[in-house]
Amino acid sequence: MIRDILVNLAQGVEKDAALEYAVSLAKEFGAHLTGLSVAYEIDVPPFYMGALPTDFIDAQVLENQASAEKAAETFRALADAAGVPHETRSISASLGVAANSFARMSRLFDLTVVGQPDPDKPGPEEVLAETVLLEAGRSVLMVPYVQQKGFSAEHTVVAWDGGRAAARALAEALPLLHRTKSVEIFRVVTDSTEEVDEEGLEVARHLARHNLDAKVRRLPVSGSEPIASVILNEVSDQGADLVVMGGYGHSRLKEMVLGGVTREILSSMTVPVLMAH
Repeated sequence: MIRDILVNLAQGVEKDAALEYAVSLAKEFGAHLTGLSVAYEIDVPPFYMGALPTDFIDAQVLENQASAEKAAETFRALADAAGVPHETRSISASLGVAANSFARMSRLFDLTVVGQPDPDKPGPEEVLAETVLLEAGRSVLMVPYVQQKGFSAEHTVVAWDGGRAAARALAEALPLLHRTKSVEIFRVVTDSTEEVDEEGLEVARHLARHNLDAKVRRLPVSGSEPIASVILNEVSDQGADLVVMGGYGHSRLKEMVLGGVTREILSSMTVPVLMAH
């Protein structure tokens, strides 16, 4: 059951989609919500220190502290309005330290919610999302920056590839799946010779023993088709409002160099995605 949720608080935005989604999720599950507000420190390389005026650095630090406090105030107002029990945690740190602290913190929460990076407004979200996904050891719920509505689970797509990360994501998604009206196990396969998808049926059997009725859909594709695009097209075609999948099935270096399904999904997602590594 989801009783304890952590969310990173975005700064300098008119609408914090991840925060609003996390509040609605906490209300749905009767969970406690913790918001992390970071006052980012200026991480200046030593060889640049003499080139930056001290008053500039001091002014930037004060601005970052004010931005963090404003994010915390927004969090408290939204949580109060929704009747969600909550607390705010604040830290002052560089981005790298903050990301690692966030990942360690998330290990003692049932679910961590982070926002998708907005490509038009570069910020710390990409580093935070990647670090918590790789280092937390728990599932992470990524919320699109364009998300408009709160938690909804009319139709959930489980992207199953049989890997360890997918298995962990499925296990941690069970509380969410029990709030879902329709569950689809979506399998992208490159071998179209099998008439029956035995692995997909095994996943459905497992969910059935959790009193979840899931349908299996298998889509054979050629080796040249991007798997991420196939998954995203399925989500759009089926009108899904939640995706469950494993994250970083390959090494992070390979994902960074070659792209990879995880990075493509994170950059192009249009609905919330629960991932686990």
